[in-house]
Amino acid sequence: MNKYFVLVLFGVLVCGLPPLGADALAQDACVDVATNAQGERCSVSAKAAADAQLNTSYQELMVRLEGGYQTDPVLAAEHKAKVQEAQRAWIKLRDTDCQIDALEVEPGSSAHVTAVNNCIASMSRERSVFLDNIASDSGSSSAIGRGSCPSQEFAQFLPAFSVNAESQKRLTAQAVKLLVLKGTSDIGRIVPYVTAEVGRDMAFPLMVAMPDGKVEGIEVEKVDDRHVNVVDKRAGNSNIKIFNFSRKACWTLVGVEDWSIPEKELSVASTRSMSRAENFCSQRALGFVGLGGLEQYRLTGELFEAALENYLCAAASGDPESSLAAAGLSLSGMAPQLEYGKVEALFKAAAVNSPSGAESLAGFYCFGNETAGEGPCQRPIDVEKELIRAVSMGSTNAFVSLGSYWESGDLGKKDIPRALACYQLAANKGYESGLNAVKRLQSEVTEPIAASNCY
Repeated sequence: MNKYFVLVLFGVLVCGLPPLGADALAQDACVDVATNAQGERCSVSAKAAADAQLNTSYQELMVRLEGGYQTDPVLAAEHKAKVQEAQRAWIKLRDTDCQIDALEVEPGSSAHVTAVNNCIASMSRERSVFLDNIASDSGSSSAIGRGSCPSQEFAQFLPAFSVNAESQKRLTAQAVKLLVLKGTSDIGRIVPYVTAEVGRDMAFPLMVAMPDGKVEGIEVEKVDDRHVNVVDKRAGNSNIKIFNFSRKACWTLVGVEDWSIPEKELSVASTRSMSRAENFCSQRALGFVGLGGLEQYRLTGELFEAALENYLCAAASGDPESSLAAAGLSLSGMAPQLEYGKVEALFKAAAVNSPSGAESLAGFYCFGNETAGEGPCQRPIDVEKELIRAVSMGSTNAFVSLGSYWESGDLGKKDIPRALACYQLAANKGYESGLNAVKRLQSEVTEPIAASNCY
């Protein structure tokens, strides 16, 4: 596939990707650390990730204490106050100890910052484990409540759990970890947000009854002998929920992940000519692309499929940006590929008044749904027509694309003088790719070339 087509195709997809979460940032910043500055950035990311996990562990402990002593709220308040006091004292001790740990490193230096941050990250991770084990009720008899454990075998447990709201409530842990998707001040940027909730306060029933443990759209995934996820896709890829179960004395629900993006997390404002519903679809598409692009979630494939579904929704009005993004995502290999006619219609909608849309349509006319982009152009006349139209709309890059096609022979024959003429037009506008191409080809053409010979 020609380089310009790759850039145009994927440029729309990566615009608006949200920044990585704390864990992903830590992983990314700690790759190929070779300098003090890189080591410092790695330590900052590691400290942020550990702090985020510590905060979640602390919140979950508070919820467990509230739920475990619901019959004695005074005692629950006393325990929570003790934990709060202990946590404040521990943070002060941690920060002081880490300054001592870096005592022999020059204060204020990059190495000192790195040493302190790494110490804090290490101690915070250890503290998270400590807090997680206090009043831990996952699968304990206190979490089961009335009656005995339905079964140690998850295949038999799930029907018993799902049978009604009361059963689900009885077999839900006192503290449940919740993952929801939240909007940010940047429109289209969506981030996962993890918190904890008292199990008994959740809205039951949480899932449909499954008499035989099997329902269309429900997938049961075994993580290990003590952890199972139930993935609910009945409402489509844009509304997936995952239920996390853990087993000690019995299986219990310990987590719920909601991978939908509610309207309240989206912005009503829009600068594009779309309906309210299409505007929300556009923002959801950007959000799902951003989450899928991180490639750190087990739902990566489903997130990209959800993005495509929402881009198609937003493109219903002919919105060029959404149309181009939907077509590009379809050809990216990250989402299901749409049929030829549908992709062509999307590119045509994007090309109405967008030079990048016209360039992408030219690339599609050349290679069609063949993402490898091998062999001569399938529709060379249409390719040239769309690139010229892109030029007329102000695209300098289209000159370089035309030159590349004439140089490679993809438009039917090699024509180096004509390619040089196109490159010269781009060079005249100060376009670096055009300037480099002119320098490369000048020695191959002996006769003077008029730029007007490009088209």
